[in-house]
Amino acid sequence: MASALLRSATILGLLALSACSGEKSPGREGAGAPDGSVAPRASAADGEGRARVDRAGVAPESPSTFRVATFNGGLAMGVLKYVDERADPLIRELAAQPADLLCVQEFWLEEHWQKLVASTASTLPNTFRLPPGQGDGGCTHEETDPLVACAADRCAGLTQHALLPCLLQSCSAKLTSLSPECFNCLSANPRKGPDELARACLRTQAKSAAGARPPARAGGAAIPEAYSGAAGTAILTNAEILERDALVLPSAIDRRAVLYTRISPPSVGELHVFCTHLTANMEGVPHPRNASWLKDQSAQLDALLAYVDQKTGGRGTALLVGDLNTGPAKAPSISARLPAHYGRLIERGFVNPYASQEDAKCTYCFDNPLDGGRGTRGTLIDHVLLRGFEGGASGAQIMRDSLTIEAGKKKVKSGFSDHYGLLVTLSRRAS
Repeated sequence: MASALLRSATILGLLALSACSGEKSPGREGAGAPDGSVAPRASAADGEGRARVDRAGVAPESPSTFRVATFNGGLAMGVLKYVDERADPLIRELAAQPADLLCVQEFWLEEHWQKLVASTASTLPNTFRLPPGQGDGGCTHEETDPLVACAADRCAGLTQHALLPCLLQSCSAKLTSLSPECFNCLSANPRKGPDELARACLRTQAKSAAGARPPARAGGAAIPEAYSGAAGTAILTNAEILERDALVLPSAIDRRAVLYTRISPPSVGELHVFCTHLTANMEGVPHPRNASWLKDQSAQLDALLAYVDQKTGGRGTALLVGDLNTGPAKAPSISARLPAHYGRLIERGFVNPYASQEDAKCTYCFDNPLDGGRGTRGTLIDHVLLRGFEGGASGAQIMRDSLTIEAGKKKVKSGFSDHYGLLVTLSRRAS
């Protein structure tokens, strides 16, 4: 009914917004408590998963601890500003963090992922990331020629994040005929211009029955996927990965997945680690399936929680790590984000050691210089949640500094990302 027209009118806007995780509103694959007491579980009512934690921030290195970090890199080429300028300093700074396990999100492009892999090869040598979908051969001349002509006429000279709004405003009618396969290919590397992308994405031969297309989504229908079906999420760790698996979540526009690894570092014992990036609730943005972003995240939570129970059997220690796009309110300056969804995680036994700390800060903050640096509030939506862990946990933020970059002919102040990172140190209770 509204499918083709709605998709053409919103698809690039959705790409631009779906890559952003918060909204400002009120081996190597593919390449505690100070006394050591058990952190108490929270009731659904406290909303924070309160645990006793060490208030001293990041502790000195110790063989009896294990550090888990999450960071949304915001490397959404064609969406966020200064991706090329931020990428290298971001990766250098991230590689210098004292993490034993790192869950990253929004490393959409292969080049950024490979740079991170290379930079952490000596410290986090074991990785897990789903391969992206097929990135080429999805378009015909009938699809691309009108779009390229319109872009040349209306959007000449524009690149990256400036090009997308122009195409959406001036060439939306030309997007109507794009098939999901064609869009997936065209969005594989937004750094390129429309004419260059069109040439690379022309279908030169019939698709193989065994072609490496992205996994089918719930419902089975082919839909556009940004960045050629890359999920943007990955795990890097210095612990041996004993088991790995993944679940592709129901989603729209960009691929969402849960990555699972089972590790057993001597310092804290066996851990079931789930790394993910849930869909944001993008108020005011039409949903391409005439559904809702809120329902998307709810369905993802259902699938995620069932998957956690399936992989753990309801036993052992589970870590849920990543940009969950939901979080609690905390005075004086942290606003709640979909608190009912966050409450479902707490009700299922997860605790949030960082959110319980007096010094907890927002991770998606309105004063971030990458977003213009305006506002005094923010949301806490990037998490390291624990379930069944018998020990202490304390959190501290990482990647919070600003940097000065060369953008064109001028120097500008920016954040490494539109998110700040979080590192939680686990210490097993003495036996």
